[in-house]
Amino acid sequence: MSDLYYVEPANRASLAQGTAILTDSEARHLARVMRKKVGDEAALFDGEGVEYRARIESIGRDRVELTVLETRQDDREPELALTVIMALPKGDRQKWALEKLTELGVRRFIPLDAARADVKFDAGVRERLERQVLEASKQCERLRLMPVLPAIKPDELPGLVELLDAKIAGKDAPRSPIAEALAERYAGCGLFDEIKPGADVLRVVAHPISDGFFGQTSFMRLVHGHGRAPNAALALVGPVGGFTDAEVQNAVDGGWTPLDLGKQVYRVETAAIVLSSLFLHLN
Repeated sequence: MSDLYYVEPANRASLAQGTAILTDSEARHLARVMRKKVGDEAALFDGEGVEYRARIESIGRDRVELTVLETRQDDREPELALTVIMALPKGDRQKWALEKLTELGVRRFIPLDAARADVKFDAGVRERLERQVLEASKQCERLRLMPVLPAIKPDELPGLVELLDAKIAGKDAPRSPIAEALAERYAGCGLFDEIKPGADVLRVVAHPISDGFFGQTSFMRLVHGHGRAPNAALALVGPVGGFTDAEVQNAVDGGWTPLDLGKQVYRVETAAIVLSSLFLHLN
């Protein structure tokens, strides 16, 4: 059971003054589940890569106050920044996917509203996914939360590429209406914050050869052909029923490399985890 506690954004202001505050579920977990007492120490994190060793000063019904004793910056994030764009499967498979992508160190997650997607994204789904990410982060002691961004549709991917290319070019490029809409949707979400001018970014779409021939390549040929480990990557994974041919063709036309992961036909969540594992172990 996790003994790491999350300091919510609303409670972070006091950290600079050496005081930490836990409220609601985190406070209850510390006091009632883990049965911590005044004077005990606890490990806290802010979800942005900082861990705090703190001593409990008071315990209330839904509030715990602590004194910060030590601060440590996170150094466990993968060098490669991977963005996974994936259609959501149903039920426990969805939870399992978010848990494993968090453990692996995926930089951010964007749900894909593909034509054959099992689950349509809304505010309630996002809240559930964020809760799953938090639980997984505490369990594996990852100090930086994997953001769950608003969903994107396949026909909006050209706008996403336009925003990415502008970051790589280091300038504000002319924006299409789709790119402008996405810039507004993802404002404040940290989309591509890690991308520096001249960054080397790969974009791949997972699609088995058995579902159609779009010039798929293997991961090994992709990496060898590229010649070096990229700075960042975007991985596009389709729904349970697979991408439509039009969705794959549009991605390929937009510069996404169609990738075949082997002769096996993977479930959505398995494909995302296999692809993430391959990318995140390049460095």
